[in-house]
Amino acid sequence: MRVNFQEYGASGKKSGTCPKCGKKATRSNKFWQTQNPFNKNAEGHIKSAQEIMAECKEKLFAWKREPVFHAKCEQET
Repeated sequence: MRVNFQEYGASGKKSGTCPKCGKKATRSNKFWQTQNPFNKNAEGHIKSAQEIMAECKEKLFAWKREPVFHAKCEQET
């Protein structure tokens, strides 16, 4: 028997100049979680879709504030 859980997430792109090599770089990322019996909040209750989306958006905004590294420079750090 296979159970599929609902996935919620936020995705975004960022672009800029690499601080290491000076080349333009673009990155995209997706932050997601599933709503399932094991994904619980601090109170021990199953997270709602709104809680999951809020966490994913918070992680996305934090990621967007980080500098954009060129692909080769990102592997070196």
